[in-house]
Amino acid sequence: MDVDNAYGRRFGPCGPRISLDPGMRLRRLREALNEPALTFHSKVRPRRVITYVRTTPDVDPRPLQDLLRAEAVRRGWDVRPWQELVDRRGTQAPQASEQWRKARKLMHEGFADGVLVLDRNHISRDDAVYEIELWFVHQRQCFTALVHPEAAGS
Repeated sequence: MDVDNAYGRRFGPCGPRISLDPGMRLRRLREALNEPALTFHSKVRPRRVITYVRTTPDVDPRPLQDLLRAEAVRRGWDVRPWQELVDRRGTQAPQASEQWRKARKLMHEGFADGVLVLDRNHISRDDAVYEIELWFVHQRQCFTALVHPEAAGS
C-alpha cells in the first residue's frame, strides 16, 4: 500500500513531479520579484542602485566595487558614491551588517531603486535568510540584481 501511495504522489494526475533545485528556485523567485520594479522605467531619471560588497578585513574591496560600478553603467543605472556600501566583517547574517541595514534603509526611504551585488553570497548563503531579504526588497518596490545569478546546486 505504501508503495502504491508513493507512486501515486510522484506520478499523479498532473504527471511526474520533479523537485526544483534550490538555486534555480531562488533565481526564479528573484526574477519574478524583480519584474515589477524593472518593468517600470522613469523617463525623468535613470534607476538608482546601491552596490553592496561583503569581504573580510584583509581583502581589498575596490576591485569588486569597480566591477559593480562598471556593471551598473553597462545596465544604464546610476550609482552615487554614498551608495557604494562595503561590509568588511566577513560572513554574518544580513541583519547583523550595518552596511546591509543601510542599504535596506535607503531602499525603504526611496533613495534607491534596487541593490546590485556580485552574487547571492554577498547577501546570505542561507537560502531562507536570502529569500527573506529578496522579499524585503520586493515589498519596497525595489529589485535585487546579481552579476552572477544563482546557480543550480547553490
